[in-house]
Amino acid sequence: MPSPIKPESWREALKFINRCPICSSLYDTKDAKLFSRNETATLVHLTCTECSSYFVAMVLLLGQGVSSVGMITDLSFDDVKRLYNTQPFTTDEIIDAHEEMQTNTFIHSLIINS
Repeated sequence: MPSPIKPESWREALKFINRCPICSSLYDTKDAKLFSRNETATLVHLTCTECSSYFVAMVLLLGQGVSSVGMITDLSFDDVKRLYNTQPFTTDEIIDAHEEMQTNTFIHSLIINS
């Protein structure tokens, strides 16, 4: 029978994501910020102390081990927390936004506000 996975095991998986993909500086995994967790997956946010780039990682705690995947992002930790539980855009909302961007009023507002 597999041994139970400890609640903080996701920090161990971050050892595999130990370098910033932008500047190659070492991450301090103690600074990783948790923003979501369920039975098997943990989502964490990392900020590089050298170049200030952001990285989001998903750490999967599986019965037979730990796995992780991540991506570079332009979202700060506060952005991630704020946007994580928002509803996705609907197709109609995307079409409406596209149509609005084609209007002279929208283009004019960009010129005036720049």
